[in-house]
Amino acid sequence: MSALPPTRELRERVDTAQVLTRFHFVSRALALAYGGWIAATPSLETKARLARAAWQQTLAGDAFRTRVFELRYPNRFLEEGSDAPLIRVVEAGIDAPDADAFLEGLAGALLADYAQRLRAFLAQTDELDDGPTVRIVRQALVDVDEQVAVFAPGVGPQLETKQPGSDTWVQELGHALETLEPPAGTPFHLAEQPARDDRYFPSSFYWPDAIVPGYPYGEGVALQVRSAVSHLNEVWAVDTAGAILHGLAPELGWDWIRDAGRWTYDEARHMLMGKRRLEAWGLPAETIPLGGYIYEACAGEDPLYRLGMLGYFETKNIGRKRERAAAFHAMGDTTSETDMEFDWADETLHADYGRRWLKDLLERRGEDPESWPAVLERCEQLVAARVAEATDEERVRIVAAADRLVADATARAVSPD
Repeated sequence: MSALPPTRELRERVDTAQVLTRFHFVSRALALAYGGWIAATPSLETKARLARAAWQQTLAGDAFRTRVFELRYPNRFLEEGSDAPLIRVVEAGIDAPDADAFLEGLAGALLADYAQRLRAFLAQTDELDDGPTVRIVRQALVDVDEQVAVFAPGVGPQLETKQPGSDTWVQELGHALETLEPPAGTPFHLAEQPARDDRYFPSSFYWPDAIVPGYPYGEGVALQVRSAVSHLNEVWAVDTAGAILHGLAPELGWDWIRDAGRWTYDEARHMLMGKRRLEAWGLPAETIPLGGYIYEACAGEDPLYRLGMLGYFETKNIGRKRERAAAFHAMGDTTSETDMEFDWADETLHADYGRRWLKDLLERRGEDPESWPAVLERCEQLVAARVAEATDEERVRIVAAADRLVADATARAVSPD
């Protein structure tokens, strides 16, 4: 049969849908691993990088997934197929011996390999035919290259000295990517007690009002400091969001992973808001309390309660945030005001996440979805039990630390002209 010849030289035809399916599962595995390791990572900066990277991977994974559905319409299923061995290797990346090895394994093996695969696809496909995919993959590559850079050895306080076993784990992952046989690794377990950045003043209860009845929240400078310390101490929320991103994924599926990725990133942004303000005021890190008693209260508990904690304790004072933003405006503190306004906007979204996914999880477990208030009641009991463990020594230490910090801030304060 006769036919007109091709009008241009084409690269070898690529099954775009299958390649994007592969990329989706790789992004999914990376996002869950990022979330799972946050609590075990001490450095605030690295926690924030992991949270941002988890969000980036969920964005990429969602875009890949949506594009596959477009290309295979009306099929709405993703199947690993022949890519299963590669996906198992990437999923095994979470089984690092420690946090440093995990980060080095990312930068030195898993992400480097992923970046290479993304670049190879861009070199093979045709932008006119497949422009929507090209845009998605290009953005994913930008994010992966960023992650390679920020997780490289020597970046961040916790990687100033190499830990024994890090090189071995990178080599094992590299070999696994060649053979497509997952490394044995060390089976991942969530850190039930969160790692904390030793540059700060250690105190599970990061402000006296949690354990000292009648200690004031504060006004003026004290309110500015208390608010910034509260933002910094949303570190517990970053740890918790990462933990449930990873821990609830098998039960709740992709839509949960996408929302939890955003939730994790938002909490990291709030944490850094406090860090930025405290640093800008010149307050020394070693005098600033850094704790995590709400995360600690869930040690050994069902991830259901970590979801309840994040959905409740992070949003129960949401109505006060606009009041505080107005107070900061009156003081001329536009940085605190702006941070609080964006915090408020995020938390309204998080409140919806909490209610919706808590009800969904209960329903999937065969329980009454309207029984979710009982979960929050249990969360309050867990926190109350943790607060009851506070010692007199802890009370004395945190009161002294808070008083000292407010006094230092007050001495640095300037009067408006």
